[in-house]
Amino acid sequence: MVNNETQYATCVRYVDALQVPPGYSVEKIAVFGATSMAEGCQRGMEASTAYYKIYLHQDLYLVHRDLLSELLYLFRTYPRLGLVGVEGATRLPAAVLYSVNNPLHCYGRHWTFRRPGGLSSLLGPANRRRLHFNRFRSFIGDYLPAVVVDGFFMATQYDLPWTSPLGGFELYDKVRAVEFIAGGLEVGIARQQMTWCLHWGSLQEPTLQQRMRRQSDLQRKVAAFRQLYGGHIGVQARKLYALRRGTEGGLGKDPAGEHLGVVIAAINGRERLIRSLRAMLPQCEGLNEVEYKVVVVDSATSDSTVEAVRQEFPQVTVVASPASGGLAGAFNVGLRELGFPSFLLVMRDDAELSAGTLARMVSYLREHPSTAGVVASRIDPDGTIVGTTRALVRGEVFFDVGLYDDRFSSCHEDRDWSIRARRKGYTFAYLPEARVLHHHRNQPRRVGPAGFVERALDDLWLAYKHTGRRRAALLYWVQRMRAAWLALRWRHDRETLRQISEAMAQTNELYRRFREENRRPQLL
Repeated sequence: MVNNETQYATCVRYVDALQVPPGYSVEKIAVFGATSMAEGCQRGMEASTAYYKIYLHQDLYLVHRDLLSELLYLFRTYPRLGLVGVEGATRLPAAVLYSVNNPLHCYGRHWTFRRPGGLSSLLGPANRRRLHFNRFRSFIGDYLPAVVVDGFFMATQYDLPWTSPLGGFELYDKVRAVEFIAGGLEVGIARQQMTWCLHWGSLQEPTLQQRMRRQSDLQRKVAAFRQLYGGHIGVQARKLYALRRGTEGGLGKDPAGEHLGVVIAAINGRERLIRSLRAMLPQCEGLNEVEYKVVVVDSATSDSTVEAVRQEFPQVTVVASPASGGLAGAFNVGLRELGFPSFLLVMRDDAELSAGTLARMVSYLREHPSTAGVVASRIDPDGTIVGTTRALVRGEVFFDVGLYDDRFSSCHEDRDWSIRARRKGYTFAYLPEARVLHHHRNQPRRVGPAGFVERALDDLWLAYKHTGRRRAALLYWVQRMRAAWLALRWRHDRETLRQISEAMAQTNELYRRFREENRRPQLL
């Protein structure tokens, strides 16, 4: 909504300075003469052809150049995440305004340009406006499920109608959050790798009369909000979402009938993939009243794997894997091809299901509706159980937890997904009679310089994502010491030294990024 051409022009300059990811374009729509914030946003939404949308105040400047890439990652990885902000709360206080008497439940950060408070306010006109870092509590993970986000920045991946039961330009963000939650979607506060926004504020200070009028109008709207949405006040976000998705009672059934989706990442060549499909497909066909679809994601194999699969298994869908993204990227390609059926099984091509395994897993989930997934045993060729392996997971759980994090290039994509599922409160069952043979078990684990090079970056990213910046920084210095020791030990091997140097260059870049989370923004 625009009522000041100067601030709008500045806002557009910052938008134009953003780095646009390949394959995307930016559409800018200005709304003039809106009678309410919801009415103006509805007009903007209807005028736009974009799939993803960002709703901004005219005095909100996007100062982080890579904001669009980070936002796209969130939306493409987390399909239930409908609305994203940079500040908000996990509980609405009785005052409805999320930052009032609610310090333990407010999260996020942004830069502001305002006059300092406290004793500085006694300086009068000499108390000039300046950049101030506005920070609430921090959190771990890619985003934090919330009950409200501040309306100066709201990004969406679904178009829900904007309603205006309160009218005007106050509390519209609270109403918008309620609408998304009622629609079965999540509202989230983004964990910004660098602070995304600078809220400049109005160019003119409001008069005392204007402040009093606004306060009176706000009090009336707060009373109306309590009457309309009282059930959202004082309720923790986790409990609110648990009630919405039904985890307290049981996971629902697909009214269209049960469907099974299988994703197989082809990375080990034709022989193992064919063997895996020969063990898998008869079990899929033997399931009672379950339709199935198997997707093979080809990771640029060069031994005519695709042709062999299409010839022997015409019912199998074969899609190409992206050039980057590793195993997690291949899994995500298959998951997006399938959507979210009743049951999902994601596996590599070196996994071979023993006879009856799939039927046992499906039967268990039917009998235990509160269980999110069932984990199979990993066995040796002689049948000895040596651990656990892939799980058959309900599709709605994948929709809620999200896809795999394709920023993990070589490992930890399973561990990361499991951590996220546990935080959501989901439980999984171990079914020892469901057995999967992994043909890669006899391959030795890469240790020494090779293991360090393969895992260093993913280890650091996992620590940063799920334990926070301080522990990740500690791990980084441990990695530096280990790299120095390995370089000394292998100092006569130039190729090994080169690989260690490249691995440390990548970890150095990641370390630099998360050290600069709160860096002062560069102004245009």
